[in-house]
Amino acid sequence: MTGLVTADVILRRLFNAPLLFADEVSGYLLVLVTLLGVSYTLQEDAHIQVGMVLDHISPRSRIFLKMGMCSVGIIYTMILLYLTGQLTWESYHLKAFSPTPSQLPLFPFQMVMPIGCFFLLFQLIVEMIQAVLSVSASAPPPSPKKD
Repeated sequence: MTGLVTADVILRRLFNAPLLFADEVSGYLLVLVTLLGVSYTLQEDAHIQVGMVLDHISPRSRIFLKMGMCSVGIIYTMILLYLTGQLTWESYHLKAFSPTPSQLPLFPFQMVMPIGCFFLLFQLIVEMIQAVLSVSASAPPPSPKKD
């Protein structure tokens, strides 16, 4: 993406011949990098967090907070997966092209969105399962019933 924008600037400034598709493809690549990287970032626990809140709550409360965040994330990502999948399918079915001079087909670029959403949804489910297992592992064992 950086190379494409750099080449476009150089060609525009030196030869007055910009790449017609540079801005458009850079936008598509930004979506690709973002949506394919967000699930890996979640797996590595590298998202930006508010330390001044998380530092003052108990580990058990953090787990419940994580479960809540995963629940919201799962619902949101399922909606996003459905809508981006629907958009991608419509673009494929209608053989849609970008409304720019480059006339690039939209389907290949849009296909990245549901794929990235699927990976994120999968990772959110994994995170939720891990949080639930850690709560159940830290819970005290049930007391034996007296008959």
